[in-house]
Amino acid sequence: MYNALQHSINRASFLWSKLSTSIIPDIHGVYLTKISIGTKPSAKLVAVDTGSDLIWIQCEPCVHCYEQQTPIFNPQNSSTYRPISCDSTECMSLPGGSCYTRKNTCLYSARYNDESYSYGDLASETFTFDDATNISRPIRLSMSNITFGCGWMNDITTLDVEPAGIIGLGASPYSLVSQIKSKFGHKFSYCLVPFFQLNVSSRLNFGENEALISSTKHMVTTPLFLKPPKVYYFLKLLGITIGNTTIRFHNTSKKVHKGGKIAIDSGTTFTFLPTHMYSEMETIMKREIKLKPLRSNTTRFLQLCYQGLRVSDIPPVIFEFQNAKLELEALNNFVNIGNDVICLAFAPAKHLPIFGNIAQTNFFVAYDLDNKTVSFKPQICAKL
Repeated sequence: MYNALQHSINRASFLWSKLSTSIIPDIHGVYLTKISIGTKPSAKLVAVDTGSDLIWIQCEPCVHCYEQQTPIFNPQNSSTYRPISCDSTECMSLPGGSCYTRKNTCLYSARYNDESYSYGDLASETFTFDDATNISRPIRLSMSNITFGCGWMNDITTLDVEPAGIIGLGASPYSLVSQIKSKFGHKFSYCLVPFFQLNVSSRLNFGENEALISSTKHMVTTPLFLKPPKVYYFLKLLGITIGNTTIRFHNTSKKVHKGGKIAIDSGTTFTFLPTHMYSEMETIMKREIKLKPLRSNTTRFLQLCYQGLRVSDIPPVIFEFQNAKLELEALNNFVNIGNDVICLAFAPAKHLPIFGNIAQTNFFVAYDLDNKTVSFKPQICAKL
């Protein structure tokens, strides 16, 4: 959880008919899925991230690559691998793209504020997923001409799991969800199991999930906003109610209570709130919870922790988004960091407020990018 928080802090500073695939919670606060690429596909674990726009995979020959659990992809062994030329629309429209003039091939550059990075060739390739729509009879589904970064210089500094790359599900045309929308529609959804259920897979769906959408009981829907450079998805947060006390999101300079934008991100573990909202939340939690907090130096980052906290000790918490009130469970608000120490899973945001993945666990979260909405429905994700 320390690693997960450090990763979250760094990210906060940065900023089908139906296809269903399993995603696995990693102990370091990210979610992973299996993909295969190329003519002779072999399964690779990659991080699933709604806060990234680009797909990239480590590739041979490596100038600098980190160690990963599976063999690094070698494009020379695949007949479906195609470099993308410098004069292509994909290259000229790519933020941070450049040209290797000697070969007339496009280069991409992805750099993150935690000093992680990936550089390499922009290319197209066939990606294969395990379709888990029917658990008893899983099938493999291949999609050709997926634009991705074939990285020969990469480093991920704050993830000990070392995935083979990242599957970006952000709002840009380079994300996976945008590239396959002609086949599955511009919709996707997920249901994330809590991190302590490591032997259970979460579920990632492309297209409409009829089984869960068919019943709208307890489902709430809020508008989705995009801001340049259109990578993150944003929601409008009006306030947070803890017990009987409501904290309003306001412009700190004008004190105007009109709400504000918060990014929703599957790749950030903890939730980051504007400083004034976090401060008020911590004060209210201390008042509502009748236990004595641990000293602030007990943990390196998390600011409000208790020993032996029980579910019954935690007050109800409701996030009020535009047109939607989302009631969080205790596991969305507090996290066990070991030795029976339970900490508040929120932190003050120095830059970008983010609604992280702990707050989203055990919710079916559905993105409709055509109508620009996000829907939430309480769900025991381990039972899907």
